[in-house]
Amino acid sequence: MDINATDINSFYQSKLGGIVKRTIRQKIMSYTRITDNNVICGYGYTSPYLSFIKKNYENSDITELRPDFLDTDLKENYSFKENIIHEYFIPLDPSTVDLVISSHILEFVQKPQSSIEEVWRILKPNGYFIAIIPRRSGLWPRYDNNPFGYGRSYSSGQFKNLIKNFFVLDKNKSFLHFPPWEHYLNYKMYKTIENIGDNFFPYMGGLMICVCKKIVYAKNMKKQKKIPIKNIVAT
Repeated sequence: MDINATDINSFYQSKLGGIVKRTIRQKIMSYTRITDNNVICGYGYTSPYLSFIKKNYENSDITELRPDFLDTDLKENYSFKENIIHEYFIPLDPSTVDLVISSHILEFVQKPQSSIEEVWRILKPNGYFIAIIPRRSGLWPRYDNNPFGYGRSYSSGQFKNLIKNFFVLDKNKSFLHFPPWEHYLNYKMYKTIENIGDNFFPYMGGLMICVCKKIVYAKNMKKQKKIPIKNIVAT
């Protein structure tokens, strides 16, 4: 993998990245119900979204869980907790989290089902998991000027197959129909292009937002060998 948290942060500080950040924030807020007493975890690089949630829901208990392979050197000053973890071991007790939001992780890990199983483990019964992932048929995974152009991308069927033993897919929506071009016309017309894409080409977006509800009793828990916890140090 040739990208890290510093690169992702730099993208979100750019003009194009700012548009993407605002678009993802809007999608997350419109597809979930958050209250001030929720326990929320971000899994992967999620600070641009968690900071917005924290601003609007100050009493929520919010933690970002960033895997160590993404870079431990980036220091950001946010009003929520930030923990560096191993990608296959989330250092939280079972059934303690209301909502997990993931971004910039499932496309990078070698065993995404192990990550999915960890998300399932920490969520409360009927808790929700929101995944932001690159869409295989979209433009954004085809360009390396953005973080979604690295790692694997997913089709709807591949993601459904990934979560089927742990979650019910409640909603699945593609977005980012405007191209990943740093051009003034793109900046000026992205809202119009996004609206056209939503209405006429709903399955051609560069990203997917997948809203998943926890299955209380997961199936086939022994299907995939778990990663040993020993020698994993979480900080």
